[in-house]
Amino acid sequence: MEPITIALGLAKLTGLDKKIGNWIGGTNGEAVASKVVDMAQTLTGSGSPEEALNRIKDSEKFAHELRTTLLNREKELDELAFKNTQSARNMQIQALNQDDKFSKRFIYYYAWFWSITTALYIGFITFMPIPESSTRFADTILGFVLGTVIASILNFFFGNSRDNSRRNEIQDIQQSLKEH
Repeated sequence: MEPITIALGLAKLTGLDKKIGNWIGGTNGEAVASKVVDMAQTLTGSGSPEEALNRIKDSEKFAHELRTTLLNREKELDELAFKNTQSARNMQIQALNQDDKFSKRFIYYYAWFWSITTALYIGFITFMPIPESSTRFADTILGFVLGTVIASILNFFFGNSRDNSRRNEIQDIQQSLKEH
């Protein structure tokens, strides 16, 4: 099995499905999955990822220890999963320190361009007739624009809900640890 499949299996066994799923869903999902699998192998002393998965499946103790290890290394895994967003923000900070006005404002021009393009596209497909043979393309492009372009712009400038929902996750985790 590949690391992502095993990591998702481990996530289910530890009760951290949502958290590990978010990490694996980031741009560096393969690296995060490999890290989670490595942690499981080290913890169980297993020679292969599949063996580690089976040992954790068979032992409540290993599942609890892996869960604790993952929570203790949450910050490291979070940074690994989402380091591309931070790199983009650091790049923008450097651009703002330059004397070239275009470089300073490029990200804002870029965001404006895509915002206006998105608004125009939505207006056109809403109020203009679309040939029957093009409806699938229009729907696909609309989904991409709304789900990726706008979400990326908002995430870059305003952050994401991952940080806001962290409080609830921490409370759930603390409650779960108290129950064990």
